[in-house]
Amino acid sequence: MANSENQPERLISPATLATLVLLGLLLLLALWLRSGVLGSDRWPIVWLEVEGELDRTSISQVRAAAAKEAERGFFAVDLGQIRSDVEALPWVARASVSRRWPDALHIDAIEHQPIARWNDNRLLSDRGEVFTVTGADAMQGLARLEGPESRRQEVLETWLRMRSVLARVGTDIGRVRVDERGAWALEVGRGIEVMLGRERIDERLERFVAVLDALRSSDQRPVRIDMRYTNGLAVQWAADESSSGDRHG
Repeated sequence: MANSENQPERLISPATLATLVLLGLLLLLALWLRSGVLGSDRWPIVWLEVEGELDRTSISQVRAAAAKEAERGFFAVDLGQIRSDVEALPWVARASVSRRWPDALHIDAIEHQPIARWNDNRLLSDRGEVFTVTGADAMQGLARLEGPESRRQEVLETWLRMRSVLARVGTDIGRVRVDERGAWALEVGRGIEVMLGRERIDERLERFVAVLDALRSSDQRPVRIDMRYTNGLAVQWAADESSSGDRHG
């Protein structure tokens, strides 16, 4: 049996030595980067590759947004800064940026998909994000959603749910409004205003759907329908300013 008493103790284990060597290499690399050894003059970025389904943003716009930071070179470039610069483009919702050895950056950009207008002329995306672009007021076919900023997600989800209900009778919503008191109102079809109030709005919408065919078959055109009644509704017809019934909010 070997006598271990006479063997010298190891001052540094192999694992510790490997760690120290790795830290030293990383420190050396950082010094090289700081001194410009790996700067743009030695490792320039030659290609800016752009990918994504871009309908309203051009590839040249994405490249222009990334160009200034890309001048720092392959190793010194700040990928997070390029991502922020690309996402600052009006129609870009999200972007990812990566290096492609030896001289390229790959940028993947995703655009906002507008599904409605929010309050003024801001647009609302399918992810519930609000954004502003030039010429938004000229875009056609978008419903207008209105309400307090704190209830934006609720308004979006309620509108989508109501659209599904009204699709059963072949009509759509042009406008949804909820006021500070929490009262809901819709504009459907050919500009018909539907008052739902603050309570049981899903139930009241279903009652509206149940009578819509009868209203459509009338000789008169309804312009305002008040569903805020316990057992009924009130209809204001075109060229008729009168309505009756007990109102409940």
